[in-house]
Amino acid sequence: MFPRSRTLALLVLASIPALALCACQPKGAEVLPAPETAPVSARDLLPGQGTPATLYRANLCPTVMSLGRDVADIARQHVGIRYRSGGASPKSGFDCSGFVYWVFSKYGVTVPRDSVRQSRAGHEVARDELLPGDIIIFRIANTPNGRHSAIYLGEGRFIHSPSAGSSVRVEKLNASYWSSHYLTARRVLTAPPCDLDLYADPEVTETMLGDMPS
Repeated sequence: MFPRSRTLALLVLASIPALALCACQPKGAEVLPAPETAPVSARDLLPGQGTPATLYRANLCPTVMSLGRDVADIARQHVGIRYRSGGASPKSGFDCSGFVYWVFSKYGVTVPRDSVRQSRAGHEVARDELLPGDIIIFRIANTPNGRHSAIYLGEGRFIHSPSAGSSVRVEKLNASYWSSHYLTARRVLTAPPCDLDLYADPEVTETMLGDMPS
């Protein structure tokens, strides 16, 4: 049992913080609710708003490389389709330029139907700068127009519909025959404008994407 004097002293000390808290607000004053925090909009996270995160151009923005890979994926799906002179569809078969024409049309890109005009489409790219989706042109003497077209897949490989009695297949560009008959390459794909810049922080990225108009 504490002595009565000590108990009284403890009660006095314990009441001091309570009195101090009461003194922070005048008697009878209205109690105001805590202020609400305004929701953060993705617009507030854009550059120029004083945010510390580093911005970068997102991979969601299409590039010539990503577009070309899509085209290459479509082309690969038709390995084994038979060659047919004048053919330009999986049902009828493909000749070389018909295969190139059909693959790009499937992706929504229009290229010329014949290999001579395909050799002039888009713009020329150097052999050491090839990207997936580039059109490769070979000079083949025994073809009707002296040109043979194919689609570059990347990693030194291309896909084409070679000749009568064969079918769509993948080959190596550095093989002696194809290397010696290489003529040019044309790039018909162009990346559309893309101004979407996103934060490296995945949570902020998701917030921004969810807030952007569709």
